Amino acid sequence: MRSIRRYLVTLLIAILTLTSFMAALKSYRQSIEQAELLFDEDLHLLAASFHNQFAPVGDVEQATNAVQVWQQDHLLYRSPNASLQKIVAPTGFSEQNFSGKRWRVFHSVDENKLQVIVAQPLKERQVLANEVVLASIYPVVLSLPLQALLIWWIVSKGLRPLRRLTEQLADKKADDLSPVNLEQVPKEMRQMLDTTNLLLNRLAEAFTREKRFASDVAHELRTPLSVLQINLHNAQQQWQAAQIADPDQLMPALQQGVARMSQLIEQIMLFNRTNPEHFKAKLQCIEVAALCREVIAEVYPQLLQKDQQIALEAEIEVELHADPFAFKLLLINILGNAIKYTPRGGQVVLSLVVEGQTLILCVEDSGPGIDESEYQRVFDRFYRVGGDRHSSGELGSGLGLAIVRDVVQLHQGAIKLAHSRFATGLKVIMEFPL
Repeated sequence: MRSIRRYLVTLLIAILTLTSFMAALKSYRQSIEQAELLFDEDLHLLAASFHNQFAPVGDVEQATNAVQVWQQDHLLYRSPNASLQKIVAPTGFSEQNFSGKRWRVFHSVDENKLQVIVAQPLKERQVLANEVVLASIYPVVLSLPLQALLIWWIVSKGLRPLRRLTEQLADKKADDLSPVNLEQVPKEMRQMLDTTNLLLNRLAEAFTREKRFASDVAHELRTPLSVLQINLHNAQQQWQAAQIADPDQLMPALQQGVARMSQLIEQIMLFNRTNPEHFKAKLQCIEVAALCREVIAEVYPQLLQKDQQIALEAEIEVELHADPFAFKLLLINILGNAIKYTPRGGQVVLSLVVEGQTLILCVEDSGPGIDESEYQRVFDRFYRVGGDRHSSGELGSGLGLAIVRDVVQLHQGAIKLAHSRFATGLKVIMEFPL
């Protein structure tokens, strides 16, 4: 198929011409049949008018037209269904009533005073006219469904290349930006296909540059930051040995800034790895409760440091098809946030509940919580409630919940926030299909 337009126009014209010709032919044949009946009856009356010197012929019940021939007041001829009384009508065409019917009458008089009166019942004329009209309309009407079916089939066949293109684009994975290949591409689609492949190529290059940039920047910054941390530590030791006063707390501020930058770099690298557009999940069956206990053991030193308590509420072992690295990263970030923003002596609860075919994972804390107006914004990258001057005084990059959201989306789940079971605090609810 070289051109969709030419293909559709050619076939549609051919189909419409063929169906119209067939309908017209059928209509012509039916109209001819009706006309032949009328002409036959006229011939019958003509023959009767000369038979046996105007003797009436034919069956009265089958005759339609009524004919009378008068020579002054003497009846020379009448058709079987014409009355003995003279049909009173003016010369020419008129409509009259007799024999219990309404008639169309033609009255002619020649120079010899010979009067010929011919009448046709109006009802039969209308019936015959309707039959002729219907005979011409029926074939056209009956051909419409066939035309519609053929047009639908032709258009569907003509748009098949577009459907193949749509199917290929719909079947592509998030990380599949390879060109689209189609066989026998019509010229109307060639430019669109080339533009689509060019766009896919640009997207692939842009994603590659973004991924490399984030990875390269993080790796390049790690080394100088490590050197800076070592130098700051050595400088602090030397200041203490030399008993140099630091009334403005410059050294702790520098160390805190370097620690924050290091944490931000680690979060950027993790965020880049868990981006749903780039991350290829290696799904396998994991025991969620066992993984929760493992993560709790890893973050337990942080709990001890802040004298906090944590509880795991999991009545049964639940298996979930998930990526182990990504899911563990989710738990570390969500528990890390709860521990970080919960004050000393607070509580953190991690619960697992199965409802139907859904696993509900909840993390609740007794911290200050978040205002409901901030529930959606906290999932934005680099956004922190209160900005850099968070009321808790804790370091943060604003990427923790963004990473959690991406991991949840990676597993076709949903995440939302609510108030915790405690007087104050936040509840993070994550739902995953089993």
